[in-house]
Amino acid sequence: MTHGAATSSAAASPGITPSPTAAIPVYKPADATGPAQNVPLPVKPPLADEFSKAGIEAFARYWYDTLSYAFETGEMSPLESISDPGCIPCARTKAGVAPWHQEGRWTVGGQMIVVGAQSSFEVAPDGTHQVVSSVHQKLISYYRADGTLVESHPETTPAADILIGSYENGKWTAMTVEHLGGSAP
Repeated sequence: MTHGAATSSAAASPGITPSPTAAIPVYKPADATGPAQNVPLPVKPPLADEFSKAGIEAFARYWYDTLSYAFETGEMSPLESISDPGCIPCARTKAGVAPWHQEGRWTVGGQMIVVGAQSSFEVAPDGTHQVVSSVHQKLISYYRADGTLVESHPETTPAADILIGSYENGKWTAMTVEHLGGSAP
């Protein structure tokens, strides 16, 4: 009896080479040397499309995930797709965030952290519902294309925000999102 190494059929068949596997892009957070790469899109949980107390609370958390994505990438379309075009604080956020990511500039940090989200799920006279969230933003630093640090803002303390949402066609839309007290998040 002989003992030998087993061979695969591909190795035994001349002219057949294994196909290379596509490299899965790896997320690299931004740092002082350059912008984030391969930032994963936030995934909306199915609960965030439910017309329920838990649904609007999940939607509020998802809205902040898309805001974090915007700060990290400058890409506003995920946030815009779930925000009403008439949302003035949303437009102000876009006006500040999107231009910074042009001409090679980038940000480091700035993730939005939702500590809690609570809704009474009572319908307002205009048919909307409200969620009050406790939210803070991680330290954010702004860099020019040449790597120069322009400014940094320290991590904020948790603040109360209110998201006013409208439910139509099986999904929530943020009509406005503001700090309780009146300014944009």
